[in-house]
Amino acid sequence: MLTLLQAQQASSQSIMLQNGKIFLVMAVVCIVLIGLFLYVTSIDKKIKQLEK
Repeated sequence: MLTLLQAQQASSQSIMLQNGKIFLVMAVVCIVLIGLFLYVTSIDKKIKQLEK
């Protein structure tokens, strides 16, 4: 059972690496994280202005 799961995991990893989709996934994750960071920064600036 364990070897079957390991084989499935290895094959899914190699499929993502072969098709180059891992780079697409990483790009989307980076874009989402950058967007969240910019959103939190803008909210922080607005809160600081309201506190003054």
